[in-house]
Amino acid sequence: MTDLDTHYRRWNQDEIVTRFADKTAADFFECERRLLEPVAPDIADVIDIGCASGRFVEFLTKLGAPLRSFTGIDLSPASISRARDTYPEHAFHCANALEFAPGAKANLVNATGVMQHEPRFAELVGRMIEWSSRYVMFDAKFAQIDDHLADIDRARISCDPPLYFVLFALDRFLDDLAARTDIVHAKVYGYETPLNRNAVVPDEIGPVVSAGVLLTCGEPGPGGPRIECALPASFGTGRGQNG
Repeated sequence: MTDLDTHYRRWNQDEIVTRFADKTAADFFECERRLLEPVAPDIADVIDIGCASGRFVEFLTKLGAPLRSFTGIDLSPASISRARDTYPEHAFHCANALEFAPGAKANLVNATGVMQHEPRFAELVGRMIEWSSRYVMFDAKFAQIDDHLADIDRARISCDPPLYFVLFALDRFLDDLAARTDIVHAKVYGYETPLNRNAVVPDEIGPVVSAGVLLTCGEPGPGGPRIECALPASFGTGRGQNG
């Protein structure tokens, strides 16, 4: 990949490439550890979207995952080059996951750190579920708004070039999960976080919650997917849950 859409170019800048190359297991999110630790023994094959320099390999290994194959996908040629040098036993592709076709399904398809910057998030989630034989994980920024906000003119990370800052409407998100026919279980775990100092959002946006989402793929029963949502009491847990 030699040309990137404007809102993707930030990921190939030296500052960002170096930041993720220096990432350690301690730098991963609390929600990642909380959701993945119980299922790590089941994770042997991974597709990691937005893999940067591939440090997710070490994080999963520390959690006890018996990694057999790891496929990393990232928009940044510089990050992919570092990942290939560091983990030559695994496969890394410089590509947009929305235009990529993996060779096989994986136990876990991960896209942590991606959804809040991807305006085509719904399409990406659908592709991730298709690629997974068991689990899908990503994170999201939730706000108490009526509909998802994916408008770079209204919500963005102010940098050069600017990044989308996608805010998800909690109730709609949970309702959409409850209506899916390709997952059997969803866990949402989050905590209130201060906005990034470079975040630009509408004045009316209240508290924002950072949350991890772990989906278990499969055909749900008659009652639909079982949904567990654990968010701060001050934020509310939303509607659309059945478990």
